[in-house]
Amino acid sequence: MDMGEWWAMHEGLRGRVPAWHPVGVVVEVDGPVVRRHYGTHGTAEHAPLVPGTDTAAVVRSQQKAFTERAEQVEWKVYGHDSPDLAQELTAAGFTPGWERSVLIAAPLPGEQPTDVAEPREGVHNLYRVRGQAERAWEVAVGSPGPHAAPYAEMIADGSSDEGDVLIEVLLEDGIVTEVAWAHADEPPFALIGGFTSDDVDFVRVCTDRWRQSSWLNHPLLAEADGLLREGLLAAGFTEAATVRSYHWSPPGTPETTRPAQFLDWLHDDGPLWDRFYADFDFRPSAANRPAITDPVPSAVWNLHSHHRIVPDLPAELDAIVQRGLLIATEPGEFVHWLDWNHDGYRYDPRRTDVPGRPPRPGKGAYPNGDYYLHLTDDLRLGTFGHPWEQTLTVWGPKLLAAVEADLTELLGRPVRRRV
Repeated sequence: MDMGEWWAMHEGLRGRVPAWHPVGVVVEVDGPVVRRHYGTHGTAEHAPLVPGTDTAAVVRSQQKAFTERAEQVEWKVYGHDSPDLAQELTAAGFTPGWERSVLIAAPLPGEQPTDVAEPREGVHNLYRVRGQAERAWEVAVGSPGPHAAPYAEMIADGSSDEGDVLIEVLLEDGIVTEVAWAHADEPPFALIGGFTSDDVDFVRVCTDRWRQSSWLNHPLLAEADGLLREGLLAAGFTEAATVRSYHWSPPGTPETTRPAQFLDWLHDDGPLWDRFYADFDFRPSAANRPAITDPVPSAVWNLHSHHRIVPDLPAELDAIVQRGLLIATEPGEFVHWLDWNHDGYRYDPRRTDVPGRPPRPGKGAYPNGDYYLHLTDDLRLGTFGHPWEQTLTVWGPKLLAAVEADLTELLGRPVRRRV
C-alpha cells in the first residue's frame, strides 16, 4: 500500500467502536462520537463530520456525558477536520493544547531472529530480557512528551488478543537508561506511545525493530513534534496530517483509579502470587488435594455435593461470592481476581457490573479448569477454587459470615473447616 491508502485506512477507523478496549474502560457511541470513559479521565473520538452536522449540539452532548462522571476529557481535532469543530470546542470552554504531526511508517521486509540471544548492551525488547524489566519502571518517563499514549496508561491498558504492549529498553553498563513503548491496539496500525529520548539513533533502532517484527506486521502510527518528529522522519516515517488536542474539565473531582484494572505481571500479579504461595503454602498440582493450608478461619465446600438441581452452578456460586465481597470489603477497596499462570485483574466491586460502569473482569469463583481466586491485597479474606479437588475455600471472618448460609444452602455442609 502507498501512504494515501494507509491514511485512508486510518480515516476509516475514526469513529469506529474498537474491537478491543482496555479493562475498566466503558465505550459509548453518541452519534458520530465514540467516547471512552476511564473513570479517571475520558476521550472523545469521531469520524470526519459530514456537512450539515450540528457541531455545537455534538459538543454539548459530550460535555453532558463527561460531566455526569466528572471526567476530564481530551478531544483530538485533525488539521483537515471542519473548522467549525475547533470553533465550537473553544466556544464551549475547551482549551487548545499541543499540536503534533501524525506520522506513518510501513512494515519493513525481513524479520528479527528469535533464536539468538540479544547482546548485553544496546536496545532490548523488555519481554525478552526479563532480568532488566524492573529497571524499566524505575526510569523517569516523561521526556520528550507529551506522548501519544503515556507510559503509565499503556501499562495499565494491559494486553489483548488483538495486540500487546511493546517496550524497548536501552541498556548501558547493565542499567536501563531509555525506554520506548508502542501498542498494537487498533489493527492495522501499531501506535507508538512515546520515547524517553529523542536521540535519532535510539528512535531509529526502536522503530526499525517494530517495523521488522513478524509478530506485529503492522504499519506504525506516531504523533510527534520537535526533535522527535525530526527523528521519526529520519527513520523513514512520512507525515500524513496534523492533530491538535483540546481539553475540558467539568465540575467535580474525577476518580483517582480505574474501576477495573489489568494486573501487571512484574509489579502486581507476580508479587501477589508470591505472597499467596508463602502465606498459604500453595502447592499447585492436580495430585495435591488440598493444595493450600486452609487459613483460620475458613470453610471448604465440595462443589458437587449439592442435592438439588442447579441449572447454572457457576453463576449462582459467583453471585453469592460477589454479594459477600460487597459486604466484607471496605468502600474503595479493590478485590483481586487471579487465574493461575494466566492474566489477573483487580476491580472495585462497587464500581463494576452496574449501569454506566465496566463489567467485572475475570471468570468468577467457580474453578473452571484452573485455580481461581478472589482476594484482597492484604490476603485477609478471599476464595480459592480448586479445579481438581472441586472445592471452594472461603476465608476471613466477615466474608465467611456473609456467604456461609447461602453456600451451605447451595452446596451442603462444608467438608472442612478451621476456626
